[in-house]
Amino acid sequence: MKWLIALSALIFAVNLTLSLQILAVLPLSMKSHLAIGNSIVNSLLEAGHNVTAISNLIPDKPSDNYRVVQIPDVMKEFQDQEPNPFEYIDFPIFFSVIMMPPFGADMVKLVMKSENLDAFLKTDEKFDVCIMELFGNEALMGIPEKFNCALIFYNTYDALFWSDTISGNTSPASYVPNPFLWFTDNMSFKQRLVNTVVGLLETTVHYVLHLPWQRYLYNSYFPNAKRSFNDMYKNSSITFINNHVSSSFVRPHMPTQIEIGGIHVKPAKPLASDLQKYMDDATDGVILFSMGSYIDGTDWKEEHREMFIKVFGKLKQKIIWRYSNETLPDNPGNIKIGHWFPQRDILAHPNLKVFITHGGLLGTTEAIVEGVPVLGIPVFGDQMMNLMKTVARGYGLQVLYPDLSEETFGNALKELLRNRVYKDKAKKISKIFNDRPRTPQQEVVYWTEYVARHNGAAHLQAESVNFNYIQLFSFDVYIILAIISLIVLYIEFKILKIILRKIFKKSSNKKKNQ
Repeated sequence: MKWLIALSALIFAVNLTLSLQILAVLPLSMKSHLAIGNSIVNSLLEAGHNVTAISNLIPDKPSDNYRVVQIPDVMKEFQDQEPNPFEYIDFPIFFSVIMMPPFGADMVKLVMKSENLDAFLKTDEKFDVCIMELFGNEALMGIPEKFNCALIFYNTYDALFWSDTISGNTSPASYVPNPFLWFTDNMSFKQRLVNTVVGLLETTVHYVLHLPWQRYLYNSYFPNAKRSFNDMYKNSSITFINNHVSSSFVRPHMPTQIEIGGIHVKPAKPLASDLQKYMDDATDGVILFSMGSYIDGTDWKEEHREMFIKVFGKLKQKIIWRYSNETLPDNPGNIKIGHWFPQRDILAHPNLKVFITHGGLLGTTEAIVEGVPVLGIPVFGDQMMNLMKTVARGYGLQVLYPDLSEETFGNALKELLRNRVYKDKAKKISKIFNDRPRTPQQEVVYWTEYVARHNGAAHLQAESVNFNYIQLFSFDVYIILAIISLIVLYIEFKILKIILRKIFKKSSNKKKNQ
């Protein structure tokens, strides 16, 4: 018995020794962003590490190894400024690009106003690693700088422009579509032209407006920082990317960019008895209609609601629709409405046939995990790109909001229900997505511990992080080569001119002599 107690004490001591002190900076309160941040945190907590999170979200259950430094709900401050979600559709592409600098600056200011954070920054606590969301908030790098710990970023999407630049990565515009566009990796010349122009606009805004603004905020809020903004920007350890190659287009990644797509997907739980019975009894199948947490069924125009009801009423399948009103006028009898449904668990039911969605990355990823075909109605942000991937991969269709009608929506839905190809493709992608050496949760734990073990893992960072845009794409080399080529051509032209002059001179002399 004594040896068992001694062994338990030894194991406990080893766990304490191996437990890391981790600081998590989760500035955004949008559900899609918090879902990824909290999933990363939970993975580390389950591995026995200690986490201090700077967030507006208070944990449901108190934990000995988890505490929160509460900050204001950043997105609440923006709510009054936001239009109806469907109004985003009419915004030009460049709007999303040029709005990032002011959005990022306002976010940093709101976070740094927190009295709780101010008090926390005055402490002398020690952390091994800081994990921070990267979404236009680079000035907050002053937080890990203050605690002198390694910095890990995470993206709630695929590798975006700012996460590429911070990793020293380049994404060729010839086959890597910009997420603000709705192109695939097989672009026409016109699409490549547009993709290049948008990329140049994004680059200009990032380097001319965004980074200088963030640098100014960094220097203002962290005047005693020992490392400069540029030093922090160029010396992050790794970046977690919420993506997996099976569900996306193939693109270049640096060793510091680690894919953790599906990190938020938990094992499916049993459904509530009434919902379980509703789906079990659906001999012809069930269709789930949910536009995420941001768009409720009541947000649709009346003409669209009537159109959906008319299309659904002609189907044999049952419908589950996230619709917050108590009743649905003219319900044909096969539609079940509710303020909230367990989307992930419903997607796992064998009777689910189609998932109608706005194309958010969390929902489309859950559909991939379960092999469910998707019908998308994109509204804003990355949704068009996410749905373009489902269409390109062959397990989904999309109907653009301006084209939405009984005919377009009804035909697309019937095609997904009748044609087995979409289900087969979805199952194939699901199999590839789930076939990994480590789960996304294990990836997060492994690489976080790796960074701590190797004091920041600077050996993974490419030298390209120190290059400016001209050096990175060798524009200076091309300019020199062009100048040399012009000089050579000029010399050749001069030599040819001299030779021709002599030839014509001899020819004219001969004619005179004759």
